[in-house]
Amino acid sequence: MVTLKNIPELAERLKYIRKINGLSQIDVAKICETTQQAIQQAEAGKAKSPRYLHKLSLSLDIPYEWLTMNIVPEDKSAKPSLSGFSEKDRDVLDSFFAMPKKDQSLLLELMKTRTKKKDK
Repeated sequence: MVTLKNIPELAERLKYIRKINGLSQIDVAKICETTQQAIQQAEAGKAKSPRYLHKLSLSLDIPYEWLTMNIVPEDKSAKPSLSGFSEKDRDVLDSFFAMPKKDQSLLLELMKTRTKKKDK
């Protein structure tokens, strides 16, 4: 298994995992059934919502939690797995973490206010 590092930005995690596996952007695109341009955009931090992250995590045996949220697993038994999440759940997470940090904060605040209204 690959040594996973704490790498805050998705673009940097994608570059890291590609390089330590000795893959080109074209190789990763083939694995993910997407284009080299899509991989290039993601590695440049310009991808709005890379939808292929789950496929990449499975193909390269990389924890989905690390790839999408930078959660470095210390002990598999100690960390919850996202394997029970539906494809829609994964799409929501992928989309959220593909957003700029400012947009993530705004969306999180909106979600909190919506939850508060629902509880009343």
